[in-house]
Amino acid sequence: MTGFGSPEGTDAMLSTHFTFHRKLRSRTVVFVALLAAAIAGCVHLWAQNIDTPIIIADGSLTIESRGVPWADWGGSGQNPRVHPHTGKSVPHVVIDMPGNHNRTVPINPGQKCTVAVRYASTDITVTTGNNGQGLQVITDFSSFHPGTTPNHLAHNNTTAKISRVTVTEGTQTRFDSAASGGTSVTISYQ
Repeated sequence: MTGFGSPEGTDAMLSTHFTFHRKLRSRTVVFVALLAAAIAGCVHLWAQNIDTPIIIADGSLTIESRGVPWADWGGSGQNPRVHPHTGKSVPHVVIDMPGNHNRTVPINPGQKCTVAVRYASTDITVTTGNNGQGLQVITDFSSFHPGTTPNHLAHNNTTAKISRVTVTEGTQTRFDSAASGGTSVTISYQ
C-alpha cells in the first residue's frame, strides 16, 4: 500500500531528505571552511600592514611594543629580541624632545635603520636587517622589569633620563642629539 502515511512513502521521504541534507551538509562544511580561511587570511594581512611601533619614553624609561606583547617576540628574555613580523620595515622615526629638537626622520624603503638611545648606563638599540626589514631590540634586558601591560618594559632605574638619541639610515647619521629629559622616540614599524 502506497500513499500518505504508508511505510513505503515515509521511507522514500526519509531517504531523499537525508541524501539531500548530506550533500547540503558537505557543501556547507566546505563553504564555512573556505570562508574561515578567507577571513583568517584577511586578518593576517591586516595585522601585517598595521603599524606596530616601538616607543621609548623618558620619565621612568619604558619601552612599549604597541600591538605585539613582549612575550611574543623571539628570544624572549634574551638579547636580542626579534619582532615576530619579519616582513615589515621602518618608514620613519619620530623624536619628541623638549626645546626645538622635534623631528620626523623618514627612512627610505630597503635601507637599514638603527636607532640608538642612551639611558643612564643602558644602551638601547632598535635596528632592522640590512634590507630594511625585520626588527630587533638589543639592550641589557636584565635592567628592565615588566611594565603596566604585557606590551611594556620598565627600566629598573626610575630617576635617570634619556641622554642621547641617534638615528642612522644605512651608514648615514640622520639625527644625533643630546637629550635632557622628557624625550620620546617612536619607531614606526609597518
